[in-house]
Amino acid sequence: MRSEIPIQYKAGVCYFCETPFFVNKHVLIPRFDTEILVETAILNLKPGAKVLDLCTGSGCIAVILAKHGFDVVATDISKKALKIAKRNAKLNSVQDKIKFIKSDLFENLGGYKFDAIISNPPYIKTNELGLFDKSTLHEPKLALDGGADGLEYYRKIALEGSKFGTPGAKFGLEICKNGLVDVQNLLRENGFHDIVVVKDRAGLERVILCSKN
Repeated sequence: MRSEIPIQYKAGVCYFCETPFFVNKHVLIPRFDTEILVETAILNLKPGAKVLDLCTGSGCIAVILAKHGFDVVATDISKKALKIAKRNAKLNSVQDKIKFIKSDLFENLGGYKFDAIISNPPYIKTNELGLFDKSTLHEPKLALDGGADGLEYYRKIALEGSKFGTPGAKFGLEICKNGLVDVQNLLRENGFHDIVVVKDRAGLERVILCSKN
């Protein structure tokens, strides 16, 4: 039985980092957990850094980073999601500070290089979609499904990400509960170092920050 439509979709708006965002069924509803990823990036990146926001969805990460003076490129595979993200950039007066690109992760980024790559990628195992949070049954599967082991997107980021980073680029990734060890191992296997784990307000490991030369 499907759960009731989330109130954020009914209202068409929600708040993230005390900032309003349009939302509908084509994008994930921004969660407080993801604020930890944004806060971690702001605290650890140099002013004016060039940042890539992968899987931007509603654009919540990109918009907040742009509001803090970072130079942002945001990608998503979904045209409908990008339409919402652009609307949110305009709503928050940062439409001239973010470049939006339709891309499956790094696919259409050409020769871009970034000082930081930030992402809240799909990370729910395919057979667990909607199992623990019924509200996700109303959200786009494309933005949730991390493959059979939940690691599909982390694996791609670990394998390809360094090609798009400047020397010493920072990588910030939101992780799911119980996903810490697997993601750490993937990163180490692909030459990432200085791996730091940041907990959310509930004390759960929520964000990984690391570097790659």
